[in-house]
Amino acid sequence: MVKITKIEIKNFKTFRGPDQIDLGNKGRNLLIYGENGSGKTSLYEALKFFLESSEGTHQFGDYRNIFSDETDKGYIKLHFTPDPSLNKEMYEWSENIQNDTKIKPMIDASKAKGFLDYKDLLKTNYLHHGKNSVNVFDLLINTLLKNVENDQTFPRTSFSEQWMSISGILSPDENAEQQIENPEEQLEQLQIFNSGLAAKLVDLAAEASKILGKFGYNIDFKFVFHGVRYNSQEQKLYDTEILLTVKFLDEDIRSHHRFLNEAKLSAIALSIFFAGFKLQPDSDLKILVIDDALIGLDLSNRLPVLDILDERDFAKYQIILMTYDRIFYEMVKKRKSEDKKWKAAELYCGKVDGYEIPVYVEDKTYLERAREYLDANDYKACAVYVRTAYEAIIKGYCEKKNIGVKYRENVNELDSNDFWTLIKDKKIPDPKSNKPKRLLKLALVKKIELARKFTLNPLSHANIVNIPRKELEDAIEAVEWLEDALA
Repeated sequence: MVKITKIEIKNFKTFRGPDQIDLGNKGRNLLIYGENGSGKTSLYEALKFFLESSEGTHQFGDYRNIFSDETDKGYIKLHFTPDPSLNKEMYEWSENIQNDTKIKPMIDASKAKGFLDYKDLLKTNYLHHGKNSVNVFDLLINTLLKNVENDQTFPRTSFSEQWMSISGILSPDENAEQQIENPEEQLEQLQIFNSGLAAKLVDLAAEASKILGKFGYNIDFKFVFHGVRYNSQEQKLYDTEILLTVKFLDEDIRSHHRFLNEAKLSAIALSIFFAGFKLQPDSDLKILVIDDALIGLDLSNRLPVLDILDERDFAKYQIILMTYDRIFYEMVKKRKSEDKKWKAAELYCGKVDGYEIPVYVEDKTYLERAREYLDANDYKACAVYVRTAYEAIIKGYCEKKNIGVKYRENVNELDSNDFWTLIKDKKIPDPKSNKPKRLLKLALVKKIELARKFTLNPLSHANIVNIPRKELEDAIEAVEWLEDALA
């Protein structure tokens, strides 16, 4: 099996870069924590669009970071484990290089991929127009079963391709005036479509029900599909519907989307999607990316998801699991701490020239990353990391010591000064003299105050313009002293 060993991103959406995500020479799974706005969705789309570019679906220029220099086009580069199916170990998608990914292994990977976010789950609860029922026809045909082949076709054709052909001929645009050629042949294809889809829905429902049972709910569901009908006089297709019906505690729930709570609805949706991923065509490269798709589940109901992903059916996938929930992240991180197939990292939101950029952190501390960028003469990136280190230290100290900060209705308006003012003049007991003494020495306070004027701007909200190297060096040193003092 092929695995991704490194992801390189530059000037794609919120990523300024160049950013690198190292997954090891064997291609590990990745657990990422990131608050909203930290760049998780940009990473999600970087991988998704890279794969889909193999089928000509996207143009890199449509997603280039709007704040980047127009002469610096940017790129997404994926490095892979050596494999006979690939003629090299790194492939690039950029404005300058559009055809590098258009090879069979990448096309196969795009068709076999699994990408899931909370918006996808909501689609399993959309009402059928004009009826009080959930119709998942479009979701299944155009998304979940899009690349799944109809076993009853020859040559084998995916449900999406077959439906596109049938609907394009039997239900043409209103302005079309041409007569339908070989209507009998098209009606035969419609019958094959209906028959094949009905059989596949049985497989999908059986697998989804098995997965749903792992959540511990007494819920059963099935897909009701009576087949698409064709009206020759109107030249229209009717009954394009696959209704999702649910039983709870052996009772039919007519409006399950209204009756069941969010956790049960999320469990049903996850079960359908995970079952659908198992039906995808085979590929040497199988990627499963989940971006905050578990927000409808409480912590106890998220654990079964980890058990599902640990099963043999998902062993072939390289999994990237992203969450904004710190508690869940720490729980999974602890659970996977001895699993060499997994690594953990974090995304934070920094600012450069007044706009937000993702700050990717793994293994190394913020200060270590700051020094790396200083040595590479990337002063803007250095400033972002040293500021992030400073903020993490003072906020971490206040949290550890249960020091309350000024209340703000919007937590995003919290200023680093809200934390710093509580620390800089703080007094602590002196066991030697029985008198209070300063937590921080005045020399250190003055050093931090000086750095705050230039480099350590509150919560990374200030612009970075031509920061001298000496100021960055002094700021790093000041934050290192502060870290030692508050340890």
